[in-house]
Amino acid sequence: MPEKIRSIKDALNSKLEKYKIKQSFSYINSSTQDLCKKMHKSVTWTAQNLHKAGVSANVASLTGFAIGLLAINFLSLNLYFYALLCILLNRLFDSIDGEIARRSKVTEFGVFLDATLDYVFYTGAIFGFALANPMQNAVAAAFLLFSFAASACAMLAYAMIAYKNKAFSRISLDKSPFYLGGFAQGAETFVALVIMCLLPGWFMQIALLLGVLCLIKALSIMVTAYYNFVIMAGRK
Repeated sequence: MPEKIRSIKDALNSKLEKYKIKQSFSYINSSTQDLCKKMHKSVTWTAQNLHKAGVSANVASLTGFAIGLLAINFLSLNLYFYALLCILLNRLFDSIDGEIARRSKVTEFGVFLDATLDYVFYTGAIFGFALANPMQNAVAAAFLLFSFAASACAMLAYAMIAYKNKAFSRISLDKSPFYLGGFAQGAETFVALVIMCLLPGWFMQIALLLGVLCLIKALSIMVTAYYNFVIMAGRK
């Protein structure tokens, strides 16, 4: 059996080599890593200069939020390129405000503001897609908003109890919103919005998929809450 598996592996490797798939994946991976490093350097440099100029993290958060809200207007007009540009700038400012905060002081209000603006921005973008094509997108957008609200409410309720307890489950103020692992995090939602802007005709399918992931996320938070607040609390 091991010899058979080895022969299958060799055959697959030879096919990959033949069509240069391995090299392509390797090139894409290295290029992506280089791009991420360059973007991180740019964000760090921008945050450093803004911090020196006296710009606070909260001001950066509000600026990014205002730009992000413009995406709703562009989406309603089916101007997806401009909407995508606003979404990208919003996420850029979301990275910059975190870097600025780390250079000064991470505050509880700053974390609250960042989390709140993120949720409003994401739900606003979903609303914008519903306005873009109400006949086709409205039901899928409503389902996604329902799922997103379920996930967000479960997450914030968990955060409130964990912060109140100030035990092993206390919230870290270095991350916003209060990530607990699992599906439907900020990255997944961001990627979904980008794909929706590039392929608006696929909004319904992507929205349904993301909505299901949000519901799984809500369920996973409930399980986590039961484990931490009931089982582990009982053991203590």
